[in-house]
Amino acid sequence: MKVTRQLFVSLTLAVVFAGVAYLVLPERDAARDWEARKTRFQAAAVRAEPLILAISAYTSAIGHPPAALADIIPRYLESIPATGLQGCNSYEYRSLTHKQGVIVWYDLGSRQGQPYAGQSRYSDGDPDHAILVFNLDAKGKISSALIDRMPKGREPEAFDPERWKAAVNRIGMALDLSETYRLHGMPVDVFESLLGPPDGRRRVQGAGWELRINCPTGLLNHDVFVYWPTQMYPQRLYGGHTELIDGWAYVHS
Repeated sequence: MKVTRQLFVSLTLAVVFAGVAYLVLPERDAARDWEARKTRFQAAAVRAEPLILAISAYTSAIGHPPAALADIIPRYLESIPATGLQGCNSYEYRSLTHKQGVIVWYDLGSRQGQPYAGQSRYSDGDPDHAILVFNLDAKGKISSALIDRMPKGREPEAFDPERWKAAVNRIGMALDLSETYRLHGMPVDVFESLLGPPDGRRRVQGAGWELRINCPTGLLNHDVFVYWPTQMYPQRLYGGHTELIDGWAYVHS
């Protein structure tokens, strides 16, 4: 009986240790793989320095970022360098000057812990609340409008200015707002008379341009390696969390 009990204890411990190893070893392998991958992206950041310097030189000389990388060739750079990354050996570039301006937002109320549809793009306000965000152009007119952190499964409700100002079911009314009013191009004095003063406002001091390398690791993975001249990156970008690597941001999707 004693031998049987000892055997049972030994087998139980073996199963426990095997389970722990099963859980831990894949994590160690993933961490090891990422460290190797991170080294390659550190090297890619170094390779891209001549390209970044050329874009910066163009911007300083002309007064605005180039519209395309072709604009800097050959005066500011003889040719576009390779990324040196297997499977993602090209750059994507875009000017972001049109993205700079002011945003205002309205608190739509609590999601009651419900998950939200899509990815959150803004960190403004209470993270458990949905918000209605207006991007304003230089003239104070709405250039775009979106609902951020909208909970899943909500239905539109007829917009009522008085109930809106009393903060009664703003989430439902926000869904109906764009159907009732033409928001694009609406001046600030018009939407503030309709919705009341915004709950928040901030100037978007965005980067003037962006250089990125798309580097997916699978069919459902959309990792990207991004450079902004400000080197000021949010914690979340393009639907993933960011990790800083030598002035760039690696976005883990």
